[in-house]
Amino acid sequence: MANIGSERFSPLVLARIVGVVSLIGIVTGAFDIGYVRSALIVPGDAAATVHNIATHETLFRLGFTAHIVLLLCNVPDEVISFILFRRVNGVVAAIAMGCGLIGTAIEGLDMINAYVPLKLAAESGAMLAFNPAQLQALSYLSLQLQDTGLLISFAFYGLDEMLAGYLIFRSGFLPRIIGLLLALSGFCYFTDGFLSFIAPSLQERLLPYLLFPCLPGEGSLALWLTFVGLNVEKWRVWAAHPRTANWMP
Repeated sequence: MANIGSERFSPLVLARIVGVVSLIGIVTGAFDIGYVRSALIVPGDAAATVHNIATHETLFRLGFTAHIVLLLCNVPDEVISFILFRRVNGVVAAIAMGCGLIGTAIEGLDMINAYVPLKLAAESGAMLAFNPAQLQALSYLSLQLQDTGLLISFAFYGLDEMLAGYLIFRSGFLPRIIGLLLALSGFCYFTDGFLSFIAPSLQERLLPYLLFPCLPGEGSLALWLTFVGLNVEKWRVWAAHPRTANWMP
């Protein structure tokens, strides 16, 4: 029954779907986290941050929406990746998928904090118990809590990518260098998440260099799956004989 299910859709089509949704996720995530947040949030200045958000509300909403699109892309990415790699090692593939979905759930709930500044601005008439400075501080604190939630999700995303890198390297139906790059990306996410809580001063000194290796791993995998796909013959060897497949070239 498992083999029948695995052949229901072309592995090449599934691989390219993963590639496309991964590229969409990279672009939308870079837009919100890399551009919108850096443009609107002024570190250590709550008043300036709230002013920027109020002045550029449309940009803020676009960034928020882009981030939601990223999270939506994560779901098919994780599920289809499990389908493709479960033959290589079902336990590892299941743990990787679980970590990815948990990270997505954490990040999704964390988006509530990102929306607080707009809600406080819209409900300012009902917040008369707080003066403007206090409302600004609450808005800024909510954005800082979003960063904290994102760092927690990094621990799960990091383990997900390290395990996925192992599966890619082990499989042989994708270039092993991509597996190594993705594992390095996961290690960087994992390290960044834990350092932020264990040694925050060290994490601040390492940023943004600690996250520089993430783009080559994620980007190379997304581009390869989108435009090349995978080696279907080697994938079918795993699907037919998962325990005895010869994954060496």
